[in-house]
Amino acid sequence: MGYVQNLWLSILLFFLFLCPCFAVLAQEQLQELRKSYYSLPLGSKVRFVLTGKYAQALYFNNEKALAGQLLHDNIQLARNYPDKQYYAYLNCIAAINSFNDHAFEKSRFYLEHAKSVLPIVNENGTKGYVHYCDGWIMTRQNKEDEAVAQFHKAISYLEKAPQTEANIARKLAVYKELTAIYANQRNYAFQEKYTSLLLETAKAGGNVNSLFDAYMQAGYLFEEEYRLNRGNFDLLRKAEQHYLDAYSLVNKNDKHLINPTDLAYVSVNLANLYHEFYLDSGAKKAIAYAKQALDIAAETGQYAITVPAYGILADEAFKVGSRDEGKKYLQKALDNLNREPHYDYQVGLSLFSRLAEVSVEEGKYEEAFNYQKSYIDVFEKAFNSDKLDKTKQLELKFERELQNQKLMRLRLEGEKKEQQIKLMKALNDRQHQLVENLKLNELNRTQQLKVLQLERDKKEQDLHLSRLENTQRLQELDVSKKKIAFKSRMNSIYICLFISCLVVIVLLFYAYWQRSNALKQREHLHQLEIEKNNQQHAIESLTAMLAGEEKERTRLARDLHDGLGGLLSSTKLGLSELNKATLEKTSVKEGIDRSIDLLDGAVDELRRLAHNLMPDLIVKYGLKETLRDYASRMSQVTCVVECEFLQFESTLSTEQEISLYRIIQELVNNALKHASASNILIQLSSHNKRLHITIEDDGKGFDIKSVDLQHAAGMHNVRSRLSFLNGEMKLISDHGLGTTIELEIPMV
Repeated sequence: MGYVQNLWLSILLFFLFLCPCFAVLAQEQLQELRKSYYSLPLGSKVRFVLTGKYAQALYFNNEKALAGQLLHDNIQLARNYPDKQYYAYLNCIAAINSFNDHAFEKSRFYLEHAKSVLPIVNENGTKGYVHYCDGWIMTRQNKEDEAVAQFHKAISYLEKAPQTEANIARKLAVYKELTAIYANQRNYAFQEKYTSLLLETAKAGGNVNSLFDAYMQAGYLFEEEYRLNRGNFDLLRKAEQHYLDAYSLVNKNDKHLINPTDLAYVSVNLANLYHEFYLDSGAKKAIAYAKQALDIAAETGQYAITVPAYGILADEAFKVGSRDEGKKYLQKALDNLNREPHYDYQVGLSLFSRLAEVSVEEGKYEEAFNYQKSYIDVFEKAFNSDKLDKTKQLELKFERELQNQKLMRLRLEGEKKEQQIKLMKALNDRQHQLVENLKLNELNRTQQLKVLQLERDKKEQDLHLSRLENTQRLQELDVSKKKIAFKSRMNSIYICLFISCLVVIVLLFYAYWQRSNALKQREHLHQLEIEKNNQQHAIESLTAMLAGEEKERTRLARDLHDGLGGLLSSTKLGLSELNKATLEKTSVKEGIDRSIDLLDGAVDELRRLAHNLMPDLIVKYGLKETLRDYASRMSQVTCVVECEFLQFESTLSTEQEISLYRIIQELVNNALKHASASNILIQLSSHNKRLHITIEDDGKGFDIKSVDLQHAAGMHNVRSRLSFLNGEMKLISDHGLGTTIELEIPMV
């Protein structure tokens, strides 16, 4: 029971208070933030505020490079803005992100820039946020006293600020940090004060995530108070109720909570509560909640949560006599603890001690000795660790001599146990050796009798055979002499003939091999030359065709714009003058008005057609502005076309950009004609000298296998232009799921 208490307290303090609980936002929320961000004007106040939320969402969705670039660009814009509150706000977010990435110098750089503009910032909410960020970083540098001072400054400014949703969230963050510090220092009076403030503020603000944290910390506070005062069962009931409230909140608001491990944390809390304090009636609940925590941890990869869960399951197994199962749970807990980047020495000591006890109970003394040795190693590491926080360092000054004595006792006990185990092992080996020696002696005697009998039989047979062999040898000696002389002569003749034939065969084979290689090499060179000529001819033909097509498009666009466009404009002017002259004739006027409206439509359509045929924007402004203009022109009431660039830098020539524009134009036109989509997204990004293009719509989609894309005229043009650009295309679609087309083109 003591093992589980130590294990759970270490895990709870470290992961619920000292570690920041960040999580990945859902993709839907990320998409909404992206659309909202790009819909706002550059350098506006609202966009600066949204930049912080969007950058944090990108950071915790593992798009850290894009988040950093986004913050850097907006910090540069905010620097020139008269109101410096946005500059300070964005620098604070960049400082926290850099600290989480262990870029401590960079984090200090951003924080100093945020603090440098505090004297000229008039908004109290921003001032409070800067002091909160300073305290947040100090807490994680084990400067808790200095951090508390910064948090109190933050509260004083946030109390003066308007109680907006953002400022309430900042107050909740400050209360949570103060509660964590006082919980770590076992200062329950201040912990209860700030937990109450956190709970009241979270309920008033209606923030689901903050309310969850408040329930968890309140439950932990009452649990610790009950541990000190076991006679007050009201404290235990309050702890259970707060944990159950947190559990219910997670189940009802799983889509709004941003931390996927919240349910695992509250499940472990409840499992430990029922396991430790409800000894008779809580076993089933403890096991159920612990297994639920393990399932969630397996999905999210949070191995630290599994350590207390396995510890609870191990103790429950030992209670019912399942020693093997309990030991297996302890070993799993130890494995997952070793996988954590921040090794908890106290938990490791508890696990090794318990495993050593179980091994002794099983009679496995060598295994117990190994666990005891590991326990001593971990104890020495914990004793000499320079990562102890300030509170532990103060305690260590008063208890160092006691720890030294304990360490010496542990070493003596370890050496004593080691000697006992070696002695028992030696006695066991000696007994085993005596038994083996008796068996070997018995076997040797049996073998010796068999060998003596076999030797006697063999001597009798050898005597009989030797007599027969002597007679036969005399007869065969003369015959063998004659045969040897004859075979010697024949062998000489055969050897000479064989060597001669072998030399001739080798010479013939070498000549044939040389001739075959020469013919194959000549044929291969001829094939390569033919393929090279064919490829060169195909490239020249395709280049000429594309160039001719663009020239023809340009000529046709100019003829339409200069010729037919001029005629239509002249006709419109003439009808307008005629309309002024016939003001009294209403019917004639109405007819002329309709004709003018039709001519306006014809002129607009002519301009659109001429613009599509001759994209002069590429020559003047490049592909990026041309695609933005094209997306704007193609957007309709029923279908919105958007264009997005992510770290896009084009090094393509003008001809290549025109071909790429034609490809995108053809694919978007296909989506507008056939997909019945309400949204079309064009996205370009460059990476490792390769250009990636995605055209995605949310239309009705189609079955790729049932459509012949090879013989479609539009797709044939697309593939031809892609071949010219040495590009590749991938098409993904299905009924009701829209269509996604991915293009990849080298930019060399």
